[in-house]
Amino acid sequence: MTASTVTSDKPLRPDEKSLAEYRSVSGMAVAAAGLGIVSAVVLVNPLLAPVPIAAFIAGVVALRSIGDSGGQLVGRIPAYAGLCLATFFLGWGFAAHLARQSLLEQRGKEAADGWLELLQQGKPELAHQFRQSAASRLSSPEALADHYKNNKEAGDDLKAFVSSAGVRDLMTFGADAEVQFEGLVTSLHEGFSDILVLKYSYARPAGERQPIWVHVSRRYDETTKRPQWEISGLSTTPPQNAQ
Repeated sequence: MTASTVTSDKPLRPDEKSLAEYRSVSGMAVAAAGLGIVSAVVLVNPLLAPVPIAAFIAGVVALRSIGDSGGQLVGRIPAYAGLCLATFFLGWGFAAHLARQSLLEQRGKEAADGWLELLQQGKPELAHQFRQSAASRLSSPEALADHYKNNKEAGDDLKAFVSSAGVRDLMTFGADAEVQFEGLVTSLHEGFSDILVLKYSYARPAGERQPIWVHVSRRYDETTKRPQWEISGLSTTPPQNAQ
C-alpha cells in the first residue's frame, strides 16, 4: 500500500472538514441583490433606469461566475433575486411612466383645447387669465372689465396678447379656423411642475394651415392644494427642440 493511498483514506479532522466544504459567496450575487432592491428608485424617476439595468447585468455575471467556479462559489438565490427585482421594477417603472405621460398629454390637451376655444369665441380676457394661477384668476365680466381698465400693466399686456399673430388670427377667423391638434412636442417634469408644448394648426383663408405651439404648464397650487393648469402662451414659431 503506497503512502498516497494511506493519506487519501485517512478521515479528515472536524476543522479540516469544515474548511474543505467551505464555499465563497459570489460578491456579484450580493451586489445584484442589493441593486435589485434599490431598483425601486426607477418608480420615482425613469432616468434612474441604469440602476435596475446594472442589477440585471450583475445578476447575469454572478450566475456565470458561479457556474464556471466548479462549485467554489455559491449565491444563485441572491443573483436570481436581483434579476427578478430588476426586471420587475424596470417594467413597472416604464409602464407607470408611459401611463402618466399619456394622462398628462390628455389633460394638457383638454386645457389647451378649452383655451383655444375661448380665443375663437372672442373672449381674450378670459384666455389671458389662464396665465395666472387658478386661485388668482378672474371670471366675472365686471371684474375682468375693471381689472383691464384700471390696471395699466394688465391692460397693456392684454393688448400685446391680442395683437400677437396666432391669437389675432384665431379671434378673427373664429370657428372657421378649424383648429386641429397635431401632437405633443415636448414634456418636461421639474419638481412639482410639468411643462408641455402642444402643436396645433389652424386654417387660413388661402387654404394653407398655420402651425402653432401652445405652452401649457401643470403646477401645484398652494391655495387649492391641487395641481392646476396654466397656459403661458402661444407661438407661431416652433421651439428649438421641435421637429
